[in-house]
Amino acid sequence: DSKSWDEVPQEIKTTFERLGIPEAERTALAGTGAQYESLVVYHNLKKEWEEKGVIFEDMDVAVQKYPELVKKYFMTQCVPVNLHKFVALHAAVWSGGTFLLVPKGVKVDLPLQAYFRMNERKGGQFEHTLIIVEEGAQVHYVEGCFTKGNLVTTNPDFKPIEAINIGDNVLTHDGTYRKVNDVYQLPYTGNIYNIHLYSDSTQTIETTEEHPFLWVPREKARDRNKDWKKEWNLPRYIKPKDYLVIPRNKVLETQDSKEFEIKKWFGNKKGFKLIKKKVKINKDFFKLIGYYLAEGSISKKSYLNFSFGAHERELIDDVKEKIKSVFGVNKFYESNHIKNNGISLVISSVELCRIFEQFGISCDKKSVPRWVLVESFDKQKELIKALWLGDGNYYNKRTKNNWLKEVIRINTTSEKLARQTRDLLIRLGIPAFINKRDRSKEGRKSMFTVGVTGEYMKSMSNIIGLENINDVLNNKRRASMFFVDDDFVYVPVKKIEKTEVKDIVVYNFSVEGTQTYTAGGVVVHNCSAPQYLASSLHAGCVEIIVKDNARVRYSSVENWSKNTFNLNTKRAIVNKNAVIEWVGGNMGSGTTMLYPCSILVGENARADHISVALAGKGQNQDVGSKVYHMASNTSSTIKSKSISMNGGITTYRGLLKISPNAANSKSCVNCDALMMDNISVSDTVPYIEVQNNSADIAHEATVGKISDEQIFYLMSRGLSKDQATQMIVSGFIEPIVKELPLEYAVELNRLVELEMEGSLG
Repeated sequence: DSKSWDEVPQEIKTTFERLGIPEAERTALAGTGAQYESLVVYHNLKKEWEEKGVIFEDMDVAVQKYPELVKKYFMTQCVPVNLHKFVALHAAVWSGGTFLLVPKGVKVDLPLQAYFRMNERKGGQFEHTLIIVEEGAQVHYVEGCFTKGNLVTTNPDFKPIEAINIGDNVLTHDGTYRKVNDVYQLPYTGNIYNIHLYSDSTQTIETTEEHPFLWVPREKARDRNKDWKKEWNLPRYIKPKDYLVIPRNKVLETQDSKEFEIKKWFGNKKGFKLIKKKVKINKDFFKLIGYYLAEGSISKKSYLNFSFGAHERELIDDVKEKIKSVFGVNKFYESNHIKNNGISLVISSVELCRIFEQFGISCDKKSVPRWVLVESFDKQKELIKALWLGDGNYYNKRTKNNWLKEVIRINTTSEKLARQTRDLLIRLGIPAFINKRDRSKEGRKSMFTVGVTGEYMKSMSNIIGLENINDVLNNKRRASMFFVDDDFVYVPVKKIEKTEVKDIVVYNFSVEGTQTYTAGGVVVHNCSAPQYLASSLHAGCVEIIVKDNARVRYSSVENWSKNTFNLNTKRAIVNKNAVIEWVGGNMGSGTTMLYPCSILVGENARADHISVALAGKGQNQDVGSKVYHMASNTSSTIKSKSISMNGGITTYRGLLKISPNAANSKSCVNCDALMMDNISVSDTVPYIEVQNNSADIAHEATVGKISDEQIFYLMSRGLSKDQATQMIVSGFIEPIVKELPLEYAVELNRLVELEMEGSLG
């Protein structure tokens, strides 16, 4: 890694000096980076930009110097691993590239530049460019998920992934809760995998095919594993009966007492006032919480009720004892329900009603707040015990085959409470499952059952005080399909289904300090590294994050050797009032498939795409642009020029999509092609999809051949045939070149000249 141009090897210097890099830097560039055969050989940033906080490093150095920054943005927001197979390959083997961060409000007036070059056959280059331009910043850089509805475990909620917001706390693989840094959504066409788990019949995990899961392979079809070595795996490689992983919540925040704010009425003159009530946070209080979740209710905002069967006198007395112990209340009323053979225990206390209403008033809305979920195990066991005493049962019946089926069950009509109860049991080291029973035909709410089976019934019975449970069933030791260790519960996959989808929206987000979170109850990741082999392949990746009111111009000159397959991926996410400008020149490589993509997610975002492609003998330049208008008042322009000669093939392949939410969006697409002879080919394949009637769209395309009359006329004025041809080509690309600063216009013209004379590439 060199900081001085004089230190660069001579053979590399020769190539880049022909392109004027040293001269350009001395006169116009804020910084330059050059990569040759995947090694960054030259990287420099002018001191004034370093002092303003601009970071301009090669990616390998950035990973070492700024690991948290790289983790936050690397293939997590802009270019997810599941985009397509070459992105997955890139994620597995990337090396080198550039990392650029421009801090909030900083405007880099001079361009930053990088060059990448690969000449060897049977090689691969996989540089990664990551650019983050923060709010209000500007820079010019020059260079060679889950479906809607998937539940994410937050604290204390379970939110669909599309409702996740920046700042939310989500459960990660290490059992802690971390803040969400960024959220994003992307259009997706491809395969969706529906994963069903034995642990939860209430939901299906829907994911794109290359979103990694923490996974353990099944050793034997019939038996539970002995080895629980965890790896990251993709849905398409996961099989039924393999295990996915649920993290155990490890957050521990205990307290002896807690103050609750209570809104209380003090008469007509004083009105309502907030008072603070200090309550002992002990085992008795947690047992009362369990009783309330199972059998409690609040009536007329003043009466706290606990309803039991007439035979449950022991539980009624226990509630009285706990109310006296925790709150010092001695007055109780009992109401008999002859029809239902039940008894209601009533406490007339506004203060108690205000305290218990945090656990829900209606039965299907019952839940517990965050502080309950992170308390000590001893207190939580009391909650589980009371919840089971009030709404649980021990099911043990023989099947038709004379097998004894037994399960310890807790029932509730609150889906959220069922999930929280399951998570509390997992926290206590007891794997549990959730089932749902639809009772709509009976005119009743759905019932959710949390169940414990197998050898873990022993641990459960120790908590709830259930007798006659031992380790042996039918002269065989009990066995569960689940397994638990200090960190995780391992749950088997019931089945996996694959479906094809088109043009749907998928969701993802990044997490502070890690790239894992819990979706569908199990641990997932934002990146993976499958192993691939490649030959003569360039599969680079460019990610650009343009934040609110920021501006980025990205100029790229792609001039790979003719034996190279150039399958580069470039994508930008453009936020509110932000601008992305793509300026591209594609001159080399045997085959190029390159479609820089702009996703306009913020209101008033703008994207400008300007490109030139040149294909000579044996070359196929399949290039274009993609723009997704996802927000209102967004705008884009696409200008493309292509030149084919000596049998070369050029194709403009573009995608413009106006989403239903992109009201008053505007776009103009202009693609022109020039064929130098009768054996060359040029195609134009635009695709425009408009889903909002207020959009203003224009498209224009021309295809023409350079004429013999033009060549003859210029030759008659003293130019050689090559000079005449070059002049015509320069005139054709002039509308693109004039968009560039002078120094880059000179460089682009020089590259075209070199390509046409066959002296470079």
